[in-house]
Amino acid sequence: MLRFLFGLLVGTIVGAVGTAYFFSTGGGDHLVAASPRVLRLEEDLRRVTQERELIAKKLEDTAALMEKMTARFTDLERRFQTLESATRKSATEGTHEEQQGEAPGPSS
Repeated sequence: MLRFLFGLLVGTIVGAVGTAYFFSTGGGDHLVAASPRVLRLEEDLRRVTQERELIAKKLEDTAALMEKMTARFTDLERRFQTLESATRKSATEGTHEEQQGEAPGPSS
């Protein structure tokens, strides 16, 4: 009977030390990594990472498109202002010429 209790005590101590050594060296990581929940979480993390990269790329493309559109709008605005000033200039010159044409000669 004493032999049995001694064996049980030694087995418990060796088992506890062995288990602590197993988990402290990283052997337990395989058990955790192989669990279905961890595998599902890793897959979700990969999917979300891919989606984030795709959205970041779309954001960069959109920013580049907005810069291009802003440049085009600025160019269009400049052209419109040039045309508007040219139209105003020709309209004032035409009005100025009409007033000069009527002023020197009497209208009788």
